[in-house]
Amino acid sequence: MTVVNNLHRKVTRVPFLELNSIHKSIESFVFKRLRDLYRNTEFVYGKTAKEFEINFAKYNETRYAIAVDNGTTAVELALRALGIKPGDEVITVSNTFIATVAGIHFTGAKPVFTEIDINTWNIDQDLIVSKITDKTRAILPVHLYGQPCDMLKIRDVAKKYNLYLIGDSAQSIGSKIKENGIWKNTSQFADISAFSFYPGKNLGACGEAGAIATNNKEYADYISMFRDHGSREKYIHEFVGRNNRIDAFQAAILDIKLKYIDDWNIQRREVAKWYYELLCDVEEIQLPTILEGTQPVFHLFVILVNKRDEFQKYLSDHGIGTGLHYKIPVHLQKAFAHLGYKKGDLPITESVVSRNVSLPMFPNLNYKQVKYVADIIKNYFVKKSCN
Repeated sequence: MTVVNNLHRKVTRVPFLELNSIHKSIESFVFKRLRDLYRNTEFVYGKTAKEFEINFAKYNETRYAIAVDNGTTAVELALRALGIKPGDEVITVSNTFIATVAGIHFTGAKPVFTEIDINTWNIDQDLIVSKITDKTRAILPVHLYGQPCDMLKIRDVAKKYNLYLIGDSAQSIGSKIKENGIWKNTSQFADISAFSFYPGKNLGACGEAGAIATNNKEYADYISMFRDHGSREKYIHEFVGRNNRIDAFQAAILDIKLKYIDDWNIQRREVAKWYYELLCDVEEIQLPTILEGTQPVFHLFVILVNKRDEFQKYLSDHGIGTGLHYKIPVHLQKAFAHLGYKKGDLPITESVVSRNVSLPMFPNLNYKQVKYVADIIKNYFVKKSCN
């Protein structure tokens, strides 16, 4: 007990996520920009959103970016742009937020789940081929927790079987993959990539927003029209689309934040480095494996642990916030029971999801706080071994 008490004298609380410090650092820029938009009554899409799209495309090293109302829409419209329709199959993973699979569902296509890698917890690229049928049209890997998938191998599979490749980049903005000695944005390896700007993301709005990035003009044009009632010219509608536009306030905030995202990602990688150094000798937990030739952005820092509820409670009792990403894999969610999956169909996925715990992770987390988290974790296992 002495160890814990001593630790409490140094740090009293470590939140799972803290956004105030980031927002405070750019508050004056944001408020000025929003005040200008308010006075000019620029509220819906408009010039501000177009400027953000130009800058976001440049950041992703793509020709086009289309800003939409949320990340779920981004996945759906990415698939629609590729012509995915009812009766088609899209290979993806169950270890993801439900939005990935919902985006497939909304097109009428069928999600087909494949197993994840036991170390990276992303899609196992070596198992994709076994899921391909004559109805398969696309592969949709998820760069979960900010860890890029093995897109070089997945791209080879997609090319060999003439399949589309969509990247779910909701958690991985700014991540990189090395190809022929050159670091490239993860978006470079997919036909089209979908992003979420939910407030807690590395690049987060102050509300809901999302985007799609691609090098294909045809895809970009279709999405631009679909999100605006099937229109490219005001009041002229070529097909029935929806209202999925980003609003000007969110676009303005994201455009300001985009200038800082690389610095924030560097800070996240530093926090992750501390976790690795401080927890590498704790045999009772499994740390995330970084795939060789990738540069993650650590949207989350997730570990695997047995008796998760007990572990989380211990951390909570000592002022440490944690999260679960995610509590139930999508293939076992009631919402997708109609797909016919049952417990035991994806044993690695089910094991990972039952044991995952997300530790505190945000750019302004300091070493003292991370050290406290690591010491409390070590103290937890010392106490258990003594019982």
